[in-house]
Amino acid sequence: MRLDPARFAGRIDGRTVELIVLRNEAIELAVCNHGARILQLIVPDRQGRAIDVVLGHDSLEQMLAGMASMGAFIGRFANRIANARFMLDGRQHLLPANDGPHCVHGGPGGSRHRVFDVIERRSDALELRLNLDSTQDGFPGDVELHLRYALEGSTLAISYRAAVSGAATPLSLTSHPFFNLDGGAEGGILDHELQIEADAFVPIGADRIALGHFEPVADTAFDFRRLRSLRSALAQGHPQLGIGPVPGFDHAFYTPGPRGVLRRQARLQGAASGVALEVWSDAPALQLYSSAPMDGSLPRHAGKAGRIYRSSAGVCLEPEQLPDAPNQPAFGDCIVRPGELLSGRIEYRLSRQA
Repeated sequence: MRLDPARFAGRIDGRTVELIVLRNEAIELAVCNHGARILQLIVPDRQGRAIDVVLGHDSLEQMLAGMASMGAFIGRFANRIANARFMLDGRQHLLPANDGPHCVHGGPGGSRHRVFDVIERRSDALELRLNLDSTQDGFPGDVELHLRYALEGSTLAISYRAAVSGAATPLSLTSHPFFNLDGGAEGGILDHELQIEADAFVPIGADRIALGHFEPVADTAFDFRRLRSLRSALAQGHPQLGIGPVPGFDHAFYTPGPRGVLRRQARLQGAASGVALEVWSDAPALQLYSSAPMDGSLPRHAGKAGRIYRSSAGVCLEPEQLPDAPNQPAFGDCIVRPGELLSGRIEYRLSRQA
């Protein structure tokens, strides 16, 4: 079941691409430095059997033909920026559009499409670096991003620091693994139970752009303040769930708190494996994506071990800034100026239920 590093060896844009495997006594992680992509996370289930709890790919070729966000580290701005433009200090900045007229996940020059430099590797930790140049991704300013993956007991800890130079820029950085805590072998994630520590969510329009305000989750399909299955939430229904060909979640939940202070944003529990996951970060929002639009089309949805990923095959829980924050005054300041440093940490804390 383990990925073969030889199948990920290659060169892209003159840079070496490889698969790097980290392990400790509790968990095992496989990361490709193209997109700093999490392709495999192996943990024990309640019977002590090793299972892989993220979706991914078997080879570099398959990965490049698949979903660009699957497992990737996202920057320089996670989620969507409306009409690929924003105003900053009295000047309009035009960005490359890659989602109709909008810019999503940093555009075509974003970190998910780039090869990270491997700076340091140990058996249980990896440090990567990527320079985001304004001439390559179309955003103002330059960013030097350092990213660290570390296995700390049963926790996968992701820490980052981004230094800005040249001009002020919006930054929203996150990790984008697709989780299936039952190992992906038996059905999808609709019977997973989810809890999100949020009293409000951000509604979106038909183009999935944030409408610029919050709505309370209480007594709606978006109320995950207590553990409930994704299936039961979808069955409850809500007009926001019908945006797209298949009902599902692609929404930010508002999880405010002090900057730099880790807090639990979500808990996810597998339906059969006994594996549980807690997401901790200091981000003001958590994007929930239930992968409803995945339709099994190839090569986009080809997965590991001959699997084909279909609707609700995995679920994403992405700590990030609020969507379209550069254009939404009510969503707070996401601008980092020259000489400033943005740092953050995401922890995926894994455990087993009896």
